[in-house]
Amino acid sequence: MTKKPSSSLALLLLLLLLVPRADAHIGMCVPLVAAKLVAPAVLVKLLKVHSISMVRLFAPVPSILTALKGTGIMAMVGVANEHIVPLSLGGQDAALRWLKMQVLPFLDPKQLRYLGVGNEVLHLADALVIPHVVPAMNNLHKALQQLGLDGAVKISSPLASNILGVSMPPSAGAFNPLSLPLVRPMLKFLQDTGSPLMMNMYPFQTFTQNPLNQALNFFLFHQNAPPVKDNGRSYTNILDAIVDAMVAAMEREGFSGIPVSVTGTGWPMAGNNKAATPANAAAFVQGVVQRALKGTGTPMRPKQGMEVFLSNMFNHQNNSGNETNHEVHLGFFNLDGTPTVNATFGRAH
Repeated sequence: MTKKPSSSLALLLLLLLLVPRADAHIGMCVPLVAAKLVAPAVLVKLLKVHSISMVRLFAPVPSILTALKGTGIMAMVGVANEHIVPLSLGGQDAALRWLKMQVLPFLDPKQLRYLGVGNEVLHLADALVIPHVVPAMNNLHKALQQLGLDGAVKISSPLASNILGVSMPPSAGAFNPLSLPLVRPMLKFLQDTGSPLMMNMYPFQTFTQNPLNQALNFFLFHQNAPPVKDNGRSYTNILDAIVDAMVAAMEREGFSGIPVSVTGTGWPMAGNNKAATPANAAAFVQGVVQRALKGTGTPMRPKQGMEVFLSNMFNHQNNSGNETNHEVHLGFFNLDGTPTVNATFGRAH
């Protein structure tokens, strides 16, 4: 028998339905395995139905990029970790070839919002790759300049939030010293090009590692969560706290004003921990969605809204052995496009 979804999770999906396309700050991440298995027409229809205005692909998938063309949906296209070194050593010409062969033939350039060079390279890539990340970013930027697209398309590299060595209180935020050889030149590039620092943030992992450090309500945006007081600022949820810790860490390195984009966040609906439930997943993502749609800033940056990509659009399992028990329970849809919850999704645009 199919388990009936929680009403709060249904409410979350109704909130997604109400996202205004022109002003939305909500996107969806599409895992690479799902991108290869889901029919592009199904994926694009789901994005349209729920007025989701951005999508993150971890590598170019021509069939999906083609399906997105002309829809107005913006795309963040990733450079796979294994392609970073060739784009670094190959110079501007290699970057230009990559763009002309992998991305631009399939997608309207006006829909290309970001290039994400690698994913969590400090944790997932070979150590020999790491010195090539910023050179690859520079080469792609030069290629975009040659194409006249550098003003519209921004380049960054999604990093895991645990590059922070200190995250609490937020004003004490500091990078792990081992991350600085990559982070310092990357911050210089981001500042020079007006690009955001991209951060993947999964507070569930933080909670399960030390569940007594902060109350669960603080992670789930509940109004009765005891706030964290920090230099006259009050934090009522984990998202604000981690983003501001990242802001403080950047300022500690001498870089201010760089925006933060949350390029992956979510809470598992099931798994081998009692905090992984549909109700908790709904509460977390609902809190993220509401803040993004309202354009609510953080205590350190109250006037700067937040851009967020939710993980993941689809439940998936690639049997690689590299996923945790919880990663396969983050998705809102099954691979065939059927919802993982029982909700009315509305009509396509």
